[in-house]
Amino acid sequence: MRVGLIGPSDREELNRLAIRLEERSAEGVILDSRKDPAIRIAGGKESACGVDLTGLHAFYVADLGLPRSVVKREDGEPDIEASARALSASRRHLVAWNTLLARLATRCPVVNPPHTHDLHSLKPWEMSVYARCGFPAPVTISTSDAQALLELPGDPPGGFIQKGMAGGYGYTESFTPPESLDEARELLRSGPVMIQERIEGENVRAFVLDGEMIGAAEVITRDKDETDSRRGDTRIRRVELPEEAARVAVAAASHWGLLFTAVDFMADARVRRHVILECNSAPFFVNFEKMTGIPISSRLADYLVGRGPMGRGPLGRGR
Repeated sequence: MRVGLIGPSDREELNRLAIRLEERSAEGVILDSRKDPAIRIAGGKESACGVDLTGLHAFYVADLGLPRSVVKREDGEPDIEASARALSASRRHLVAWNTLLARLATRCPVVNPPHTHDLHSLKPWEMSVYARCGFPAPVTISTSDAQALLELPGDPPGGFIQKGMAGGYGYTESFTPPESLDEARELLRSGPVMIQERIEGENVRAFVLDGEMIGAAEVITRDKDETDSRRGDTRIRRVELPEEAARVAVAAASHWGLLFTAVDFMADARVRRHVILECNSAPFFVNFEKMTGIPISSRLADYLVGRGPMGRGPLGRGR
């Protein structure tokens, strides 16, 4: 049995998965997405990265390796013409991968398929969906209207933070509401912003696979004033997720069609509830696994070879 693993060849998650697949008498075939994918679709056959995909039974997508769309000059400023060409190339690259993955998904499992990859760039929409679904979620305002920044709702105990409109780009920072329209306009000079109430507590990441919560860990920052758990010194501790939060994690994953995801929460210390922040379609998990013992790669490998719980893996459905 052969399983395709799409992403950079040195990404730890792919190499860990390849080992777990080998332990299950399967071969993990890494398709290095940083190279020219050379995608070919002809008749009933497909190939990518120099690999014939005929006979591969499942795919795991970690990173499509899209070329950067911003090219900078020697002085550090963007090169407008070169960036336009790079953006066009990146879009074509994305279309080729999405076309291939959509085609593969008609005949075998793809974790996670193309439509889930855009979630990281839809954060304002994602937060509005959680609120509409009735999930505990922080108050969030996304706007390009200066007046709206002068009318932020309430006065949350933890104040406000500013987050990137797209996940993974930039850090979460403290936000001080502007006191004048001119200040608000200056804050919006580089584009729309997303402002959120700051939740006092610890960041919690829960891993969900095929409709089941398989484990959770708390990311504790040494600096209690830190607004972003990706920055500074942290430690990771395995925790039991409350039943309500586990249900929310599974429901959120199901809503977005994510077979495998990491759902981020803030554990609100004031009211003892978990507030959902986002779902990640291709989460890093090796460090979490090392520090917590949660068997993430083993469970994912089981799913990819059809050994999911109660035969729920991709090759075990309907048995």
